[in-house]
Amino acid sequence: MAFADKLKELMNRKNMKAVELARTAGLSEAAVSDYLKGKKEPRGRQSIAIANALEVSLDTLWETGFDNDVPEVGSGINDKYFLLNNDSRKIVDSLIEQLLEMQEKDN
Repeated sequence: MAFADKLKELMNRKNMKAVELARTAGLSEAAVSDYLKGKKEPRGRQSIAIANALEVSLDTLWETGFDNDVPEVGSGINDKYFLLNNDSRKIVDSLIEQLLEMQEKDN
């Protein structure tokens, strides 16, 4: 499926208009319009912002298939993360960074 079609599908699931996606993701309306028309595809940060706004993983947004490769032990954690609002995600990200730093010091 083309990125534009996947984006439309995910927006429909959330009942989200292009203007709302642009505002929530911090993107211009023109950029979102180009993505929906298939004129352009978002890059790194834009993809992350869109995935966060739609509350899906990057794997879901880009249909990489990696979501299917997540081991059972980790299943559910990814889904729960994407249920969090952006402020909560920032807290979780910060905690993960702190834990990784602590782990590096121990090694």
